[in-house]
Amino acid sequence: TIGMVSCTTDECKDVDCGDNGTCVEGDCECDLGYEGTNCETLTNAAFVGSFNVTETCSQSTDTYAVTVAATNATTLTISNIYDAGLIVNGTINADGGVTIASQPFGTGTISGSMTATGGVVTINFTIAVNGQSDTCTATSI
Repeated sequence: TIGMVSCTTDECKDVDCGDNGTCVEGDCECDLGYEGTNCETLTNAAFVGSFNVTETCSQSTDTYAVTVAATNATTLTISNIYDAGLIVNGTINADGGVTIASQPFGTGTISGSMTATGGVVTINFTIAVNGQSDTCTATSI
């Protein structure tokens, strides 16, 4: 009599990554826009809200309110950046940060990035108008 025994175990047998991830070798690999042990948390949750920021630019310093809203799991809208009452879009990156790709802003363009660490949101951006630019960092207070 010959018996066959497999020593291979399914590392993903008891792992549930929900609808937002895939199990690979016993760990969840989350879809873009999701994080957590079981891919249960929206990455954008760290950014969404209304908060006051202190902004330091190459040409000025200001304090004002900003609102960040989720359009979907990977896209955010940032309202009132630069205290200009305008809205820009950001996209969640694979590293959990946000890219503000170059886009129209008033009579110029804006581009930059956003991070959220320990409950503090930081927006780094540059506004370019008519060949001149203003580089800024706005941090939630």
